[in-house]
Amino acid sequence: MSVRIQFDNPHTFYTNLDFISGKIILSLTSDENVSAIIVKLEGESRTILMRPNPQMNQQHYRRDNRQGIVMENHKILYKMQQVFPSSDPASGTMMGQAYTLRAGQHVYPFRLKIPINNGCADPQSQQMGPGSGFGGLGLGGLQQLQYKHVRKTLPPSLTGFPGEAEIRYYVKCTVQRPSIFKENRRSAIGFKFLPIESPRPPPTTNEIFARRPFVFQAGLAPYAKKTSMFKKNPTPLSGTAPKGEVDARLPSPAILTCNEPIPLRIIMRKTNESAENVFIVSLQAHLFGFTEVRAQDVARTETSTWVLISLNGLSIPVGSPSDPVRKENIIDGQLWDRIPLPNTVAPSFNTCNLSRRYELEVRVGLGYGVVGEIQPQIVTLPLRFQVEIYSGVKPPAALLHAMASRPAVPVRPSTTQPPVPTVPAADPLYPPQLGTPGAAVADAPPSYEDAMADDIAPADGPRREYSGVTDVNAPPMDEKGAAPKYSESPNNPPGGPSSGGSGGHGAVV
Repeated sequence: MSVRIQFDNPHTFYTNLDFISGKIILSLTSDENVSAIIVKLEGESRTILMRPNPQMNQQHYRRDNRQGIVMENHKILYKMQQVFPSSDPASGTMMGQAYTLRAGQHVYPFRLKIPINNGCADPQSQQMGPGSGFGGLGLGGLQQLQYKHVRKTLPPSLTGFPGEAEIRYYVKCTVQRPSIFKENRRSAIGFKFLPIESPRPPPTTNEIFARRPFVFQAGLAPYAKKTSMFKKNPTPLSGTAPKGEVDARLPSPAILTCNEPIPLRIIMRKTNESAENVFIVSLQAHLFGFTEVRAQDVARTETSTWVLISLNGLSIPVGSPSDPVRKENIIDGQLWDRIPLPNTVAPSFNTCNLSRRYELEVRVGLGYGVVGEIQPQIVTLPLRFQVEIYSGVKPPAALLHAMASRPAVPVRPSTTQPPVPTVPAADPLYPPQLGTPGAAVADAPPSYEDAMADDIAPADGPRREYSGVTDVNAPPMDEKGAAPKYSESPNNPPGGPSSGGSGGHGAVV
């Protein structure tokens, strides 16, 4: 027996409200008894960290030391469809019965829709299917209920931190066989996921900026230039070197888009009278990504860097020495307006145990002198912003309309109650015996969007290239960073996919 999954019209990546459809192809060399064929759409965010222990010798504090390892695994997406036998109650079929399939090839179609928000805080998402676990909850589901959950839009696929953090999405198929002497057959295939971006604020003329002053020192060593009878002597400089300030500006709020150029403006102005030109001699732009990895009470921040622009050896004059003081000179944007963000940059996100934020740093190198004779004195100005990166996948108009027309949630007047410090309040969402005081749901928006998702068509627009995951079909990591054995628990997925300077302060003008 062999089983494989085949997608219909596979996309480069999928997004919220997309349908993932395909076929389960079951090939039998002989007659086989089968009780059910289940297809699952799953996503998980897994983190593994080592608890710091300064008293232990670092040489002996290895990763296989289980006492120092903490781990969290959130099942952020879990959808299930039974493709055989028919789940229609009118058919009279029941789980647990045995059905004989003849030798040959059998094809079963499936179709599942990706929701908008993550579902790890929902106890229903932890169910392992009929007849699994205790009361429909696996052991991993019981553990997951004790975690703190953030109910937000599903995060993007993410790898690049082997053995530490990953976000994976995949479709899994299980062929259940009634005999205890024959193991179930399983197959999994991964896919990339890039979320729909949040509704953008209306455009304005406001800008956020980072500003740095500059000043050159007059009277330093002159421009060292080889002289001969065929070359003239260096042009003498005035006794007043130019000084001024440089702005780097972005639209407010500072939003960058995946696979699109930076909407950057660079403005320079002089603040004194000087007979010399100011030149741009270098220009760099770096994007810094800060990934916060959390596992229980341990947290770690990983920094990633992308070089967006690196131009050296420039000699671009800015303005003219005759310009009035404080005249704004805008730098030609052709230096950067055709360079998109790398396709390895994931949009900003925040999920239960992982989050990603970004900062953009622009470094402008300035020199002064006359055309053809730039002095060796160089001033480099670092200008840094906090930015947010959007995926570029526009939400469908129907979703925006549904969010705008959803009924307002009435505000209940607050009442003063005496504190009860020794008795924790019971959570009405879960049975009290599960021990869920820590299973708080932070930033939980109304679930109106997910309730309306079944009636909203998928997003229609350009699909940008995204490579935030190295290999979607790589095996998931276990607590040692290795591939674990396949498990039917939704919190222990199969051998399918798993996860990879100083500056000026910003202001709004």
